[in-house]
Amino acid sequence: MGTVGQMLAGNFAVVALFVLLWSRTGYWLKSVPRPWRDGLFALSMSLGTVAAMYMAVEIQPGLFFDLRHALLAVAAFFGGWPAAVVTTAIASIYRLSMGGDGGFAGIVGIVVASLLGLAIPALLRNRPRDVGQLAIMSVLSAVGASIAQYLALPSGTLSLVDAVLPNSIMNAGITAIAAIVYLRSWRLSADRELMATALFHAPDYAYVIDASGRFVAANDAAARLVGRDSATALIGKTCFQLLPPEAAQAHHSQDQQVLTSGKPIIDLRSQMVDASGQLRSYSTTKVPLHAPDGGTIGLVGVMRDITVAQQLAEELTLNRDTLSYALSEMNGGIAMIDSSGHLIFSNDRYRNSFPYTGHLRVPGADMRTVLAAVIATGEQLTAPRQPDPQWIATTLTHLTSQWDEEVQLFNGTWLQVRVHTTSNGTSMVLVSDVTRFKQAQDELNSATDQLKQLARTDGLTDLLNRRAFDESLEAEIRRSARTGTPLSLLMIDVDHFKAFNDHYGHPAGDACLRQVAELLRASLKRPADLAARYGGEEFAAILPDTDEDGAYLVAEAFRRAVAQARLTHERSDKGIVTASVGVATYMPDNLERNALELAKAADDALYSAKAAGRDRVFGARVAGKERRYGSY
Repeated sequence: MGTVGQMLAGNFAVVALFVLLWSRTGYWLKSVPRPWRDGLFALSMSLGTVAAMYMAVEIQPGLFFDLRHALLAVAAFFGGWPAAVVTTAIASIYRLSMGGDGGFAGIVGIVVASLLGLAIPALLRNRPRDVGQLAIMSVLSAVGASIAQYLALPSGTLSLVDAVLPNSIMNAGITAIAAIVYLRSWRLSADRELMATALFHAPDYAYVIDASGRFVAANDAAARLVGRDSATALIGKTCFQLLPPEAAQAHHSQDQQVLTSGKPIIDLRSQMVDASGQLRSYSTTKVPLHAPDGGTIGLVGVMRDITVAQQLAEELTLNRDTLSYALSEMNGGIAMIDSSGHLIFSNDRYRNSFPYTGHLRVPGADMRTVLAAVIATGEQLTAPRQPDPQWIATTLTHLTSQWDEEVQLFNGTWLQVRVHTTSNGTSMVLVSDVTRFKQAQDELNSATDQLKQLARTDGLTDLLNRRAFDESLEAEIRRSARTGTPLSLLMIDVDHFKAFNDHYGHPAGDACLRQVAELLRASLKRPADLAARYGGEEFAAILPDTDEDGAYLVAEAFRRAVAQARLTHERSDKGIVTASVGVATYMPDNLERNALELAKAADDALYSAKAAGRDRVFGARVAGKERRYGSY
């Protein structure tokens, strides 16, 4: 087996090998689920412990010396109780297989080393691991395990010094070295994982390329920018494999500039078409990465989408320039009034806005005197005609606080007066001539009213159109039901109108309808009565607060007026234009009313009038589900 020194060197090499091996491979296992990764760590430390015991130095028959306690303590200290249980079990099983008088003592030492490795973090309340904790753990686990192992040996096997001192010193030293190496590796791994996580979750497009221009790291945002699903699709590729030739050449030139000069590019503004085909603006920063010897080994790049920010900046600049121009070109009056009501500034446009009192509105003037002059001269139409201290006081309060009002002067001019107060109590008064706007507003209101009227009026007869008729009938149905008053409806048809149109032509037909409409309008004597063109040659009239007798009188007067007009109609058996009328009425005792029902009843009555020979009036009283028909 070689000399004792060689065996101890082999033990040291085994411990170092397994610690270094795990420190190198642990980071690459980060994608493995945590329970499996912890299991691999425990298994690795167990194999190292077994290897150390395999190369143990046999100091007496059945008594072995090795550095097993170092890996046991490190496994328990960093891996917690799962790793401690696994390593303790495997090491104990292997020690039993080795046999010898010191088997029991060896197992005791194994258990104590693991327990002390677990105890230190627990006693220190799981504070962040540091070199001080490692030193305490190394000494306690080595000394404690050695003493426990000595006490478990058969009496007189070894002296206390021979059993404890060398074992404690060597295991403490190798435990400290192994723990420090592992701690350093663990921290580097954590730092690398933190940096990788930060890179992955960064909102900007971040990447790292090596000196040859190939991607070695990137986040998913950068991958999506070039139309890839994840960052792994970028690794090992160059920009020429990911971007259109022109864009790729531009990025490559920038990269080479940074790699060659060793100087960063900061906040370079550029535009690029993204994966969706949209042209967007970016701010790019590229910083060289230097090796310990000073050489450039790559660069890190960060691109930020500034499309929205640039648009906002352009809009802000435009708005600022527009405001500056507006202020320089404004034609309104400006005045400043202090908290006591005295003018401290006024421009010419402000004074010229007031024909009678402008000469008084100068710096130093008391606005009470100015307002009294407004009353005396009649300059403002809304001002009192007689001296009124209360009006002066109220207006002065408005002029020294937030206020917005339009006033009309004697000559028809409209002024908009806006008052804004400042933090020191001064008021700024802005006066603008809004006469044209008021006129335009009046014209717009008039045009709007006309449009509304046109939307409700039949273009041929100037009566209500069908839509306005339906709305009016619904409104009258609700009103009459609410008030319990009668409501009548006339449905009118010009007799044989198609024959009239065919014989005389459409222009003559239109003229005939206009004359009938005028006769209908003249037959309605009350302002509340409404006449409408129902459609084609059909007309209708709504008679609020009118019972069946009153409705008959109106209908008969209209029928007679049409006949008396003697409008020639050669295609009619009477030789003149006539009209048939159907009348329907809701009497006060009918509380359940419906526009469709009333219209249907009037239409049925009209049909009866036409069937009876035309040029007559037929009516119906609507009473619930029953109707009473008859000629009047």
